[in-house]
Amino acid sequence: MLANPVTRRFVTIPAVFALLVALSVLSPLLALVGGTIDVIRLPRGRSWVALRSLAFLWVYLLGEVWAVAALLGTAPLPGHRRTDTTFRLQERWASWNLRALQTLFALEISVEGEEALLPGPVVVLSRHASMVDTLLPATIITRRAGLKLRYVLKNELLVDPALDLAGNRLPNVFIDRSSGDSSVRAAIRELARDLGPEDGVLIYPEGTRFTESKLKRAQRRPDRDAPAEVIAGLRRVLPPRPGGTLAILEVTDADVVVLAHQGLEGLATVREIWGGGLVGSLISVRMWRVKGTEIPRGRGERVAWLYRLWSEIDDWVVSRES
Repeated sequence: MLANPVTRRFVTIPAVFALLVALSVLSPLLALVGGTIDVIRLPRGRSWVALRSLAFLWVYLLGEVWAVAALLGTAPLPGHRRTDTTFRLQERWASWNLRALQTLFALEISVEGEEALLPGPVVVLSRHASMVDTLLPATIITRRAGLKLRYVLKNELLVDPALDLAGNRLPNVFIDRSSGDSSVRAAIRELARDLGPEDGVLIYPEGTRFTESKLKRAQRRPDRDAPAEVIAGLRRVLPPRPGGTLAILEVTDADVVVLAHQGLEGLATVREIWGGGLVGSLISVRMWRVKGTEIPRGRGERVAWLYRLWSEIDDWVVSRES
């Protein structure tokens, strides 16, 4: 289904509309069930997670319906105007979801280093620890700095129709992680070409969300090019997969902005969020800039540089926890 956009959207777009209607109609019953579950779970410190999650699902689906309708409605606009409008819609969709999470789950977000974002163009290397952190770049980088980000994303995200419509209208690349490395790198290189002063390209070098079990597996079976001593010392990040980042650096001399965050650990899955850890969290975001002229040129040196960078992120995350 993912490979054929017509088939995919024929399923996903009606599905979000139907789910919103069903959830709205059944909300009194579902609220009663959710409240009962929360009362039973309260002695364990679950903080009304069922009701919060139910409310967020409704708000999320409402945002999906609004975004899909807006994207379909702006499809006939001429090229440049349609692209600019889509960037604004994408930022508002992400901000809508993040504000809903902040309100419903009592999240607090602090941001340090916004001055590192400008001037563009920039390559953004972001830590990945949760489903929530995918909303941070659009709200922090695009909304506050005005940079138009191009994303390297996994193609499983195409099941979200708003992200599907906007993501394929804008210069992004959706990666099939089962395909060959050479084709993936070629697609990423094309994405990063010709970055303008208002542009940025963002990639999650870890390739997947951090969990302790994934880290242990990576430490038992490190990649061939990976410095074993660095991987052995990691505690709160996964070792980066250099291929995509190196492909970007091959075609641009832009400065790198590192986006690190702490406070979303242990929240990589719906099950972990159901455990109540998201409620009342303080999410600390730190960004800093590395000049393009300071990045090594040789492949081996760039791999070592990327691992050192991720070790710095790891140290910062651990320092925030203490």
